[in-house]
Amino acid sequence: MDGAADHIGERGYEQLRRAAETHRSDLVLRLGAEVGLRPAEMTAVRLADITEFEGHRLLAVRDGNEVVRETYLPDSVEHDIRKYANAAGTDDDEPLVSVSPRRLQMLVSEVADRAADAAPHLQEVSTRDLRWRFAASLLDDGVPPDVVCALGGWDRLTRLEPLLDEPDRETIVAAVDGSDERAAPSESRRALDWITTVSEALAAAATGEAIATAVCDHLTETAGFEFAWLAERTGDGLTLRTTTEISESAVEHQIHEHIESVTAPLDVGEVRVVDDSAGPVALVPLVRENTVSGVIGVGSREGLTDAERAVLSALGVQVGHAQVAAERKRLLLADTVTELEFHCADERTFTAGVSGALQCTVELSGVVPVAGQSLLYYLMVDGASAESVLSYADADDGVTDARLLEEHSDGLLLEVVVTDTPALQLVESGGRVRSVTATDGVATIAVELPSEADIRPTVNAVTDAYPETSLAAKRETERPAETETGFRDRLTDTLSDRQETVLQAAYHSGYFEWPRGSTAEELADSLDVSSPTLHNHLRKAQQKVLTAFFDDRPTEPRQPTDN
Repeated sequence: MDGAADHIGERGYEQLRRAAETHRSDLVLRLGAEVGLRPAEMTAVRLADITEFEGHRLLAVRDGNEVVRETYLPDSVEHDIRKYANAAGTDDDEPLVSVSPRRLQMLVSEVADRAADAAPHLQEVSTRDLRWRFAASLLDDGVPPDVVCALGGWDRLTRLEPLLDEPDRETIVAAVDGSDERAAPSESRRALDWITTVSEALAAAATGEAIATAVCDHLTETAGFEFAWLAERTGDGLTLRTTTEISESAVEHQIHEHIESVTAPLDVGEVRVVDDSAGPVALVPLVRENTVSGVIGVGSREGLTDAERAVLSALGVQVGHAQVAAERKRLLLADTVTELEFHCADERTFTAGVSGALQCTVELSGVVPVAGQSLLYYLMVDGASAESVLSYADADDGVTDARLLEEHSDGLLLEVVVTDTPALQLVESGGRVRSVTATDGVATIAVELPSEADIRPTVNAVTDAYPETSLAAKRETERPAETETGFRDRLTDTLSDRQETVLQAAYHSGYFEWPRGSTAEELADSLDVSSPTLHNHLRKAQQKVLTAFFDDRPTEPRQPTDN
């Protein structure tokens, strides 16, 4: 294990704990170095989040109100947590530490300053160093790197690379002949080496096609696998995108021979291995937007090690992220895009169904892709009551949530989470939804795709999944490029002088930082305005900035009076 990455070390950690002058300070050190929590996660710890499993304690780690992972809780740390909660009179469902994450960072710095009197190398210790100590101690105990990642909330195995040693001769020999249990770190190091190389190749690839080619090439050239191929889900089947060291016909034969294993739903993180005439083939889920969108097939002579399974699983997520990022960047920067218009009469889709059932009109105001294979729709509805629309949404299997945001004379504004709509497949294919309107049971969906994209798989996937949907129009659209200066000028034209002044003052005074460098009251005093006036100007200015960024429509022209 590389001691340079773990600045604290076992003895240094003991010195830090001796320098902690309060029970809270010591507990914060332990939550970082023995449980692997970040400062924000420490502030969310509650007694109610501690559970028991087969005689061991686990802690549900929260990001705000959402549980993001479980980690192992040593018995002695649990004892200290309960002791602290009892002394503070904290209820089971109350946060254990009622201070800000920034205050916890400062607390660790204060302890480090005191410890530095006896151990100068501890002077700059931070909460991040505590988490390095956590990872280093687990790796020293032989815990596999992928488990360490899961416990500490690291998203990639490469995060732990600084903590892993280059193997010596004894380790190399032991790993080759399998005579020593120390082979595992060598396997992990090798896997980390090749995934690092693949990651660099993905970063350099600018298109989805280049990403698919890069990952397959490096899996065979760098990682030493026999062959690799990548296929994406289109409708109910798979479309082969690229192959390396294996012919397309051979891959098609593999898919045909193992059709159930290849097409059966893969869970995120699962790596399935099938026995083929060419040898074991690992099926790695390609994950986009937290949804399995395809398969990476990898050939191996002797199956996979645990480290290779873990790294391949992480690679499937990484490739998906790279594809989504490349497609979005290409779409945002494109001067010319392909606009597709679909007509959908499928009542399974909420917009078409509700417009027909309630004889109303529906128009999309905004859309946000969210995790879990769903879209967050913001819909304007005219011609139906809020009660009837929400009742329809509640009975719709393709809607997981709906709520009324506004109700006024010209209609309703609703937020609806939809999971069954052609728009979702279009977004997953790299498209950008431009508009959705629905009336008399027919929804019109307009979406933009990069002009060089092959639209046939996308269109086929939509029409196969929704037979009552058809492609109504296809056109190439020119989009004028806007320079940074042009964007600023356009934004400045929409802001009143007072709004711009307040926004600049808030920015430079640290009002938007966390923790805030200035409070609203302090900022109002500096500008010699009342707090309500400040909030009014600031809210309107923020709205105009966000409108300019998220909305392609021109923002409102400046009014002659300051409102």
